[in-house]
Amino acid sequence: MHVLIGVVILSVLSIGNSYQKIEERPEFWTNLGKLGIEDSIKKFKKLNFQKAKNIILFIGDGMNLGTITAGRISIGQKTKGKDGEEHVTSIDKLPYTGIVKTYSVDHQTPDSASTATAILTGVKTKSHRIGVNAKADDCVTSLNNKLTNVLELANEQGKSLGIVTTTSLQHATPAAAYAHVPNRGWYSDRRMKYRDRATNCIDISLQLLKKRRDIQVLLGGGRSYMRSMDARDEEGYRGDRKDGRDLIQEWKEDMERRGGKYVWNISSFNDINPSSTNYLLGMFNARHMIYSVRRKNEPTLAQMTAKAIQILSKNRKGYILLVEAGLIDVAHHQGRARFAVEEFHELERAVEVAKTATSEENTLLIVTADHGQMFMFGSGSVRGNPVYGLAPDNDNPGEAADGKRYTSLLYGTGPGNAAVQKSLSRQEVSTRVSRWKNYVVQSAVPMRGATHSAEDVVVFGRGPMAHMISGVHEQSYIGHVMMYAACLGKNKIVYRYIQNCSIFSHS
Repeated sequence: MHVLIGVVILSVLSIGNSYQKIEERPEFWTNLGKLGIEDSIKKFKKLNFQKAKNIILFIGDGMNLGTITAGRISIGQKTKGKDGEEHVTSIDKLPYTGIVKTYSVDHQTPDSASTATAILTGVKTKSHRIGVNAKADDCVTSLNNKLTNVLELANEQGKSLGIVTTTSLQHATPAAAYAHVPNRGWYSDRRMKYRDRATNCIDISLQLLKKRRDIQVLLGGGRSYMRSMDARDEEGYRGDRKDGRDLIQEWKEDMERRGGKYVWNISSFNDINPSSTNYLLGMFNARHMIYSVRRKNEPTLAQMTAKAIQILSKNRKGYILLVEAGLIDVAHHQGRARFAVEEFHELERAVEVAKTATSEENTLLIVTADHGQMFMFGSGSVRGNPVYGLAPDNDNPGEAADGKRYTSLLYGTGPGNAAVQKSLSRQEVSTRVSRWKNYVVQSAVPMRGATHSAEDVVVFGRGPMAHMISGVHEQSYIGHVMMYAACLGKNKIVYRYIQNCSIFSHS
């Protein structure tokens, strides 16, 4: 739903609990439908064919449709005190939506490396590959089969670049913005085989250092992969490198004289003045950042997004910013549905920050997922039932065929199965489960970690050429939309687009 419809719904909700009686009237839905038609007519009369000066790409790692739905309702329940189903998020309000197919070249169910590569380069590849095509099966073949991503193309045109993530900066999705490796696990040289290091291949962290002058903003976790195994970081965690190098110190020695600053906690982050900072490296944890429900000394995704936009916006030629809500996926793998949904809340707030800080006239804003998860939401729950509670009604829960209660949130695979928990049968679920932050949601198939899904994911858009995402597309198509909208690239993939760039006005 768009802004007009959202306003109408909110005005109805302000009446109080009587809104459900209003919804029982057919004319309520008829009038709402008419408003939707009017909104769509206005929207499609004003397609934006301008050149995109800026691009902000949000990726909710593992954010399937169930996560979006549960996230929307739980935000409504938390902030509005209502049932929650009628809530409209900042992501919902983006005017254009489409569906993308996430399979990789060799897997029906993909991983984050192949999907992020598809999104950022416009080329699908095999699973576990980052920034290289499907022919790159090892170190030697990867050297001659690198792919160029949209950030690299933007850099060629003088735009500023930024990467923000709640995982480590070396993790699959952020790494796809700067690295080219046949194995996503090459976080540090210690994670590589000797023969690979001896064949001129370098680890992801070292590739990040080599791109230090090209990427103005880097915010996330991953300190340990930048420092020697013999060293400890600011919080006492041991490093992961065998080569004895301190890549953070090397970054500081080169970039501080160029207006660069390194931060590692919320205090030093808050001290950063965007107007006097040309480069910012923020590494807030040894590996991934902390879940939002446990956060203590780290900035939020929204805060990092805001700071990144402030620094990048100083470039008159524009910028490209990648923002990943990576802990959605991490939480799902652990079966911690509440953590995952709360990380969606973080993403939603970051999107709102980006919408407020930019203009849809010159900034293409895209929100999507790299892949889904085997996460489900429903179980026959009644209207207004707590998202984290028992189904179908937390106050009057039902029983499954085994005579035990069950939750609205469930996993197809994962650690919440009785077999993983060394139990002979499914465990009973407490009526207090809705208040348990650490609860591991039950799953149908016993696995140490919940798995990705093969389902399509949603893509949302606003700004120049955003209407082009409408429809069902290959995931790699998103990369081409970004290239086309911003007139990026000189290679064969986008050559046919470049001839049209002269007709766009340059914002």
